[in-house]
This record gives sequence, structure tokens and C-alpha cells, in this order.
Amino acid sequence: RKYAILKSMKETNACTYAQQWKRLPWLLLIPLGLLLPRLAACYPEAAEAYARYIYPWISRLLGAISGIFPFSLAEFLLYGLIIGVCGWLLWGVFSTILKKRPLVKLLRTVLTVGILGGVLLHVFYLAWGFNYARPTLYQLLDLPVQERPVEELEELCRELATEAVWLREQVPEDERGVFCLPAGWRESFSALPAAYENLGAELPLFSQPARSPKGVWLSEGMSWAGIAGIYIPFTAEANVNVHQPPLLLLSSGAHEMAHYLGFAREDEANFIAYLACIHSKDPCIRYSGVMLALIHCGNQLYKTDPIAYQAVWEACYSPGMIRDLRGYNEYWDRYEGQVEAAVDQLNDGYLKHNQQESGVKSYGMMVDLLLAWRQAG
Repeated sequence: RKYAILKSMKETNACTYAQQWKRLPWLLLIPLGLLLPRLAACYPEAAEAYARYIYPWISRLLGAISGIFPFSLAEFLLYGLIIGVCGWLLWGVFSTILKKRPLVKLLRTVLTVGILGGVLLHVFYLAWGFNYARPTLYQLLDLPVQERPVEELEELCRELATEAVWLREQVPEDERGVFCLPAGWRESFSALPAAYENLGAELPLFSQPARSPKGVWLSEGMSWAGIAGIYIPFTAEANVNVHQPPLLLLSSGAHEMAHYLGFAREDEANFIAYLACIHSKDPCIRYSGVMLALIHCGNQLYKTDPIAYQAVWEACYSPGMIRDLRGYNEYWDRYEGQVEAAVDQLNDGYLKHNQQESGVKSYGMMVDLLLAWRQAG
């Protein structure tokens, strides 16, 4: 009788192993998912059709669901997913070693996690990731992006700095003389959709309704990772690190909203954020957007011609702007470290995997777009 029981157990285990072997082909979802961005990059016209006619319906549906919650639904789903998957795997290992559960049950757990990862990878691209393969923004806007002399970049820096000086006089500051938001970030975030509405009225490419960004509960953790914001396609939420200084806080919100509208490339989202911010009636939002553009242009001018940059700094930057920039740099300096370096490396690999261009001509895409916009305007 004992022999019969053991034989039955062996047969059951063999049957269970056979069932798990049959599930192995589902793991192909992972390599197939990793190939999707390369495949999509070969068909930019199809990606643009997806972005214009399919993705808006997906984002509206997911946004309507996540919009029910006043907090970032994605943040708490992420915490639950991490805790759940890690706990599930640890319990599987613990049970196998200490409780002597059949090894096949641990195998089943690992396979399930792998298959779930493959499914989520495909959902990511179907829900948003194909936007990486769209034609470039300068093509969509028919902007004359080309190599330009440093004198044009210097003139753009002067124009942006002059506008920033004028806006700086209209915004509040704290007891240290640094730009602040006395009413808090929520009020300013709620004004960002109107800025995009104004932009969409001028440029139909951005006419899709945009949802307000949401602040992340554990925002300081994002600062340690060097992250100002992140768009989560699974819930169609623009999530922002609200622990960062106000200087670029509002433009960070506008940046993540550009991702919601289907513009995946980082430099393009920065440029769109600038356009949206300057279409706002709120001087705080406009100041944040202009400073975003000025910082990018100033950094490139410094790399190209440090003497010209110093001349612009001394002639055009107001004391208030300088205090804001120093406060902003001091904040992020406190969070530099191995965590930020590791996240930067992961993010760099992610962007390269999704075929992101670092720059189209000479100064990087963000600055090249600003120069082309200046010429076209």
C-alpha cells in the first residue's frame, strides 16, 4: 500500500512537471516584447496612426479610471506589485527548503512571475510604448532643425533670460528670496490642463484633453533616485516628484502631461512642456517653463562657448533668478549618490532600447527644437 502511495505521488509530480513544461513557451513573450520597439521603429507611419487614432482612446479610458482617485493610483499599485511578487517568490523558496514542498511548485511560481512580466511588457507597448516610434516632433511640426552657429544659441539665451527676468518679478518668493508656491503645488497643477488647452487651440497636434499631474506620496525617494517625474502608461497618470524645488516643479508636471498626450521622447516632452507653460495665464507656470528652456540652452551654450555664457549670465540673469538656480542646484546636490547613478544607468539603457535619439543636429533635440521654433516664429 505504501508503495502504491509513493508511486501515485511520483506520477502526480511527473504530471505536474509536464504541465509546467507546457507553459515554458509563454516565456517567449519576454523576448518578443523586447523586439517590439525595434519592429515599431521600422514603421513610423503606423506608429503615428496608432498615436493619433488608437492611443487617445486608451489613455482616456485608463485616465478616467485612475482619475477617480485623488492620489497616484500607479504609485500604490507599484508598491503592492513589488511586495506581492517578492513575498510570493520568498514564500515559494521558504516552503521548498524548510517545508520540503515539491520543487515543481517553486518552478510553477517562477514561471508564473516570468509569464506575468512578459504580459506586462506587451501591455506597456500596446498601451503607450509604440509612441516612441512616431516621427520626430520637428517632422510633425515641420520645423527647420539644422546646424546653427553659436551666435543664434547665445541670442536665444538672452531672449529667454530677458523673459525670465520679467516673469520673475511677478512670482512670489520665500524668506530666503527664492521662488515659491504659497498656495502649494496642487493649485498650480490644476491650472496646467488649461495651458495645454490654450496650446492645443493654436497647434492641433496637442489638442487632446490632458489630465492634471499627480504628486507622488514618497516623492523624496524619487529625489534620491534623481527622478523629477514619471509617466505610468498602465494607469495613464503623470506622476511628479513634489519634493523638488518649485523652480522646475510645474514644468516637470507639464513634461509628464506631454507623455500622456502620446509624446514619448524625453527632449520632445521638455520642448512641449515649455510650449504649454508659456501658454498659461499663471506667471508661476510660465516662469517654470521659461527657466526649463533657459537651463537647457544655457547648459549647451556653456559647453560650446563658456565666455559667451558668462557674458549672458552677467548681463541678463537677475539676482532672483540666480537665487532660484542656486537653491535648485543645492537641493539636487544633496541627493547625489550611488542610488541616482544606478537609476541613471537603468534609465539610459531603457531609453536606448526604445530607440531614443540623443540629439538631431548639434545642440541636442530640446535646444535644436527651441532654435527652430524661434526661427519659424
